[in-house]
Amino acid sequence: MSNIFQHKSSGDDEWISVSDMMAGLMMIFLFISIIYIENISKYFSEVSDLSDDICADLRNEFKEETNEWDMSICENGLLISFESDSNFEVNSANLSAEFSKVLESFYPRLMNVMFGYRETISELRIEGHTDSSVRATDSRLTGYVYNTQLSQNRSRNVMEFALALPLIIENEQYLDWSFTHVTAHGMSSSQNVFDANGIEDYAASRRVEFRLRTTAEERLLDLVSEIKASGT
Repeated sequence: MSNIFQHKSSGDDEWISVSDMMAGLMMIFLFISIIYIENISKYFSEVSDLSDDICADLRNEFKEETNEWDMSICENGLLISFESDSNFEVNSANLSAEFSKVLESFYPRLMNVMFGYRETISELRIEGHTDSSVRATDSRLTGYVYNTQLSQNRSRNVMEFALALPLIIENEQYLDWSFTHVTAHGMSSSQNVFDANGIEDYAASRRVEFRLRTTAEERLLDLVSEIKASGT
């Protein structure tokens, strides 16, 4: 009889030991979670503050031209969007004379603003966007692929034109930074614009955007990926 009670007592001791271990592990996981939350909060604050500062400087720089150039600044993120149908020749990647003139003034001034944040900007993405319409001879698939090529050519031509401007090409610091930070992307019709009724706004969908990505954003994304990987 005494052996039975001794066995149960031993089992109870084991159970208490496991419980203590689980409690300890829970405290460790809680501690790690708090650290992650604090880091996320810190990085999110950095992203928000940095974006606010850059947007304020961009709005101030281009306050006289925003309406004239049919340009929006930081309305949907850290980006500048040109939504005019006159940016390119019809169904072509060739820049219009009007848009070329806009870029001649816009891009060196954009670079001047960005260069003040060059240590915190990881990428300037020049994005070309099309609407979802396709040529009569195209299927939805071939039309999407065609629009991908068209938007890629447009973004590349904008980048090539901008980087070849005298105020850029004559500034070695601007060029060195551009060669490691400026990229061109054809987005096709993957990010169309819709009105309040869910109907595509074709004119707004056809646009060129200069999107900025910051190092603070990258740190935040890396931290989120680390949390997912760890299962915390």
